[in-house]
Amino acid sequence: MQQLNAPGVRWEWISEAWNLFTKQWSVWVLMILVMSLVMLTMYLVIYLPLFGIIMAMAPSIPQDGEIPTAPAFPVGIFMLFPVIFLAIICVMSWMMGGLYSTAFKQVRGERISVGDLFSGGKYFTRVLGAALLIGIAAGIGSILVIPALIIGGLTFLTVPMIVEGGKGTIDAIKGSIEITKRDWLMFTLFAIAVSFIASAGVYACGFGLLATAPLAFLAPSLAYRDCVGMPGAQSQGQFMPPPPPDYRDYAASQTPAQAPAQPQAPAWAPPNYESAPTPEPAVKTCPHCGATLARAVNFCNQCGRPLRGA
Repeated sequence: MQQLNAPGVRWEWISEAWNLFTKQWSVWVLMILVMSLVMLTMYLVIYLPLFGIIMAMAPSIPQDGEIPTAPAFPVGIFMLFPVIFLAIICVMSWMMGGLYSTAFKQVRGERISVGDLFSGGKYFTRVLGAALLIGIAAGIGSILVIPALIIGGLTFLTVPMIVEGGKGTIDAIKGSIEITKRDWLMFTLFAIAVSFIASAGVYACGFGLLATAPLAFLAPSLAYRDCVGMPGAQSQGQFMPPPPPDYRDYAASQTPAQAPAQPQAPAWAPPNYESAPTPEPAVKTCPHCGATLARAVNFCNQCGRPLRGA
């Protein structure tokens, strides 16, 4: 999967992760509770008997004047600690794959269930390999403290690369580093903040982990969605502009009765060819003597006869 968006930390991932948790909080609480019970069972079944054996083989308290003696202690029992530690890492890697798979399902808008906790089998070996390699690198870097924190920031997207990106262990680590190294400082700070918030529930008698631990899986999933790209994912933090209006639909929906009236041309009228009345002449002729006279006079200027009766 190729990178689609410019990498960069968005602190809104924390609030968006919390919103996703509140929408299906009951499922997340049950999953974290089941995971805690599994880890507690492993502690009771493995650690307590082993601790009892060690205590039983400790030197007895000496009485007055007695020399303390201790039973023969099988040194090989200490070889069980790496095996026990590896067993715990295996169980955690298995459930971690299921928790990340659940987170990505919810980011896509799908319904989740408690059974999704046990759906990480197909990612088990790759997640386990990544956990061991990152743990070794962080252990070496913990000598200087700061490099260990930087490793956590650079490998922040490793497990999402495996679960959603389908990459192998080495490719997932390389892919995470390739994206986060451009903004490595902010990714380091963000990884520290998410880890602190997710573990803050310990201070509420441990029960707060049921509400804060899911953020450790939802926040990286949202970061993967925005930094790498995730088909079908829902985005709550990005603004999507509305599509431009399509005026063709409006024009098609107009019926002839609804269409606006078009202006009508005025009716044609034939031109008026009637001739204008001929104006009367300004002069007239005396009928008695033929003299030319003004039109307004009533008597002839030459013969003196009246013109009115003429």
